[in-house]
Amino acid sequence: MTTTAAALSGARRVPFPVVDEVARHCLQDDEPETVHIEVHLSGRLDPGRLGAAFARALARHPRTLMREAPRPWYARRYEWELTARPDAPPVSVPPPGPDALEAARVRALAHAPALTSAPPVRLEAVPHPGTGDTVLFLTVNHTALDGPACLRVLATAAQEYGGPDNTPPPATRPA
Repeated sequence: MTTTAAALSGARRVPFPVVDEVARHCLQDDEPETVHIEVHLSGRLDPGRLGAAFARALARHPRTLMREAPRPWYARRYEWELTARPDAPPVSVPPPGPDALEAARVRALAHAPALTSAPPVRLEAVPHPGTGDTVLFLTVNHTALDGPACLRVLATAAQEYGGPDNTPPPATRPA
């Protein structure tokens, strides 16, 4: 999308903050900058429900729905282009297998989500081979977001997945 096309489409642009600008200039393919959060959950998650909950969580945190705006080579600054929805589904469920967890960890650390695709976030729900539980791998391009921002999105996704009555059971005292 050209700058003119972005302006005509109404895409809102936000200049990179200084920290993002420096991080973007320092990016190297052989050293991806990722934030990797791994969450072990008991039981299996419904992939469709997880995808819908994560999409609603992204919509509630609009700064996550962004991509690096296209720019000419001579442009002096980078800009984020805010989007209304993801460019591609950010949630995936890789096939189960004995090495599924290790493969997901390698992907999380070695392959940062692209800055040019919204959102620069990837969530994988990996079935644990030994227990049948689910392990979530949230991977974020660190140029775009930091750890606390990821945790906020993940917490919102958990609330959305839980539904309207997401209250925990009452605390009980040990006998």
